[in-house]
Amino acid sequence: MGFPNLAERALRFAVLWRKRSNATQSEKGNRWVERRLSFRQTCRLRNQPTFPPLVESVKAYFKEQTPNLGWLV
Repeated sequence: MGFPNLAERALRFAVLWRKRSNATQSEKGNRWVERRLSFRQTCRLRNQPTFPPLVESVKAYFKEQTPNLGWLV
């Protein structure tokens, strides 16, 4: 059958997550999952770990600061 194309591979994790978890129960949950999965895919495409920038972003949120997004450039 061959390998799936890049777009299909990019969506595969999100589709499998949604199937296993039965999605979310609210719009707020939907937005969180969309952003989290997009973040994961961005890190994956840039060959970077996901955990350190996620931790820094959460810390910045609780300190009411803007997270450092310099790694995205």
